[in-house]
Amino acid sequence: MPSLPLSEDATGPRLAHWLPSLAVFGCGALVFVLPLIFPLGIARDFPNHLARVFIQYRLDQDPLLAANYVLEWRLIPHLAMDLFAVPFAGWLSPYLIGGLFNGLTLLLLFSAGVALQRRHAGAISLWALLPLVFVFNEALRWGFMNFLFSVGLALWVVHFWLGGGPVLRWQRLAFLAAAQLALFFAHLLGFLLCGYLILVLELHRAWRERRQGLAQCLSVFFRHMTPFIAPLLLFAYLLLLQGGVGDGETSYGNVGTKAAAFWSPTSALAIPAGPLILLASLLLVYSLLRRRLAVIDGQLKPLLWAMLVLVIAMPSKNLGIWGLDFRFPAVALILLVAAVRPSSSLGGTALLNAVLAALVGTALLAGGLAMAGKDRELQAIRQALQQAEPGGALLVAGGYDPVCRGCYPAWADYLHSGSLAVIERSMFVPMLFTVTSPVAAAPARANLDVPYGWPPSEEVLRDDRHRSLGEPLRQHDPDHRYWHGWPKHFDYLLWLRQNGTELHGLEELEKVTEGRLFVLYRITAPAATGGSGR
Repeated sequence: MPSLPLSEDATGPRLAHWLPSLAVFGCGALVFVLPLIFPLGIARDFPNHLARVFIQYRLDQDPLLAANYVLEWRLIPHLAMDLFAVPFAGWLSPYLIGGLFNGLTLLLLFSAGVALQRRHAGAISLWALLPLVFVFNEALRWGFMNFLFSVGLALWVVHFWLGGGPVLRWQRLAFLAAAQLALFFAHLLGFLLCGYLILVLELHRAWRERRQGLAQCLSVFFRHMTPFIAPLLLFAYLLLLQGGVGDGETSYGNVGTKAAAFWSPTSALAIPAGPLILLASLLLVYSLLRRRLAVIDGQLKPLLWAMLVLVIAMPSKNLGIWGLDFRFPAVALILLVAAVRPSSSLGGTALLNAVLAALVGTALLAGGLAMAGKDRELQAIRQALQQAEPGGALLVAGGYDPVCRGCYPAWADYLHSGSLAVIERSMFVPMLFTVTSPVAAAPARANLDVPYGWPPSEEVLRDDRHRSLGEPLRQHDPDHRYWHGWPKHFDYLLWLRQNGTELHGLEELEKVTEGRLFVLYRITAPAATGGSGR
């Protein structure tokens, strides 16, 4: 199908032909560059991932870091950034490595949507830009970069799979087997998503070709499933012999979490841009299909139904992985807009292109501004942490209502900002996701280690400062009260404050510096509390 012409004015057919391709290339370049311009523009979990990668490649060169952390290698299916960093770790800063990885992740997601949209569509049209708005989703807001990287790879594998014909050759299957192993180690969810989509495609193919005979259909089906044998065996080992990837809790969430998941495809954009862009995109797709000005790619249609089932049925937490319900709606919409084929005879083409340009331009602007704001706040915390003495232990605490789980404080996006102390000052910081990484606390710090959690509140700091610190009940125990007796065990406290609040009446604290969302304190515990008197 020929591309949609940009316009019918005197600029000529040559410009109309090339401009969509240039627009797609320019948007791809911009979405790749944004994380390089704002290397800390992705917050929440991302500083944590960055700190763990830094530990792995600096541990043998930094005795202070080695006193705080050790490596415990085992089968881990969450290593996309870790593996990406291998060729760069010796000569690039961790922030630049993180920026390159994040830029590549966003580009993978966008380009996979473009590639799937181009199938049977001929030349690129401006419609191919629309997947970009769903790059700025809730998973990006939470800094789930390994997951998003694996999703981009998974969509490219699906695109490659669709181009293989009715019976895939063994050379192609060998390549796909290597891709599935790469996906497994990049992130387990990306591998499972890819396997789910390809299974749907193969079942649909078998159903269409059922008249060829059951034996022939089963032969082709099992032939095409061979690339999944090795990673599925690894998955079985992970679940049965290694104890899984986290705790075994399953939670489906409440009405609030499901409502939030509905808005998740564009929720990394500031309100009102995110909800407006999401609604406008859905209305645009609905209008084109309702007026029969576009059709759905028949090969991709089964994947759309499969993603609808997945989004509806997905729990909030399973296999120790949290936030499942808001990770996949953006993937479903990328596939949806990639499957839509606007008619080449579409009337009002100039209006359609103007709407597309407005949606994508607004998303890029809002996404860039959001990244700039987060980068500014995290850079301020990074500079503050540089004033701490190297090699100690940092406790992160926050001003919030611990009873109201839905009352997110203003600093929620900087929940793991204290992890930057690992990079800047080789310090120990709890909650470094040690349960899903090769990084673990050194023996001397083991009783301060928890894999994940929420920072202690001011009330908890006051009530538990003189309590004795017991040993964790089990390794990587998320319920361990690691902050008990904190003046004896930590050297600095990063206070993430709400509405400019500070910690008053705690004689163990001495202010070092502060910013809009934080105060950094030195802990000078008096001898009466058993502290070191630092």
